[in-house]
Amino acid sequence: MIRWISLLSIMLFSTAGFATEPLSAEEITKSLRRSSLVFAAPDWDGYTNTDGTGLYWEILKEVYEPLGFELRLQNMPFNRSMRLMTKYRTVDGVPGEKIDSEFQGLTYSDLPLEPEYLAIAFHKGSVPKFDEYPVLTGKRVGWRRGYNLLVDKKYGEFDLREFNRVENGLALLEAGRIDVLVDELAEIEAAAEKEGVDLSQFQIDEFVTGGYYYMVFGDSVVSQPLSDIYNIRIKELAQAGKLIPLYNKWGIDVPTPVRAIASGR
Repeated sequence: MIRWISLLSIMLFSTAGFATEPLSAEEITKSLRRSSLVFAAPDWDGYTNTDGTGLYWEILKEVYEPLGFELRLQNMPFNRSMRLMTKYRTVDGVPGEKIDSEFQGLTYSDLPLEPEYLAIAFHKGSVPKFDEYPVLTGKRVGWRRGYNLLVDKKYGEFDLREFNRVENGLALLEAGRIDVLVDELAEIEAAAEKEGVDLSQFQIDEFVTGGYYYMVFGDSVVSQPLSDIYNIRIKELAQAGKLIPLYNKWGIDVPTPVRAIASGR
């Protein structure tokens, strides 16, 4: 026992006071024995388009491609994307998750990707007017299965109804089986266009939740270097003035923490 304690003391003494310099993204990349990465997300218009364009996809390209990685960008349902990343580890990362995710074993990016904006669609006059956020007490509220949207108590206590697609939600709203449909405005508009639903029959209001969407990775030893690379590169890109133009290109609000780094604060 004495010999083991002495050896441990020597090891601690030998490393004390010698702070190692953090590795660069290039150095981390060289330590990895892989050249291709897989990222997955639904087809979100303007974010993860099927042709490989969109804010999220283009940010990932800016982060990893200059380091020599080939990116495979796959469109699939959100829950499947997350399961393939957290359980089966066949997906390296998923953009667009919130801090209060129902999935376990996640590593979040240091900086958010986007402020969270949501919209509610409802028959006119059925929801009280609001300035900041809606109060939906007593309402039948519907959103897509697996999306924890209005979990804060400030929205009131309501009866939650879940469905698989926004199109299903619009049908329920039209039929009066839910009082309120919650999703992103662009998703509601895209679903209405696809199904030929006239949105003028509803009132639609958009609001800021105060939360953010993040880039997420698994929490395995394989995922950690990719997360580290992302965190290093995203800050470098912000400081180099390469992120703000991407947000402007897609007409998406820049998260406050990203704007602060870009402005040198």
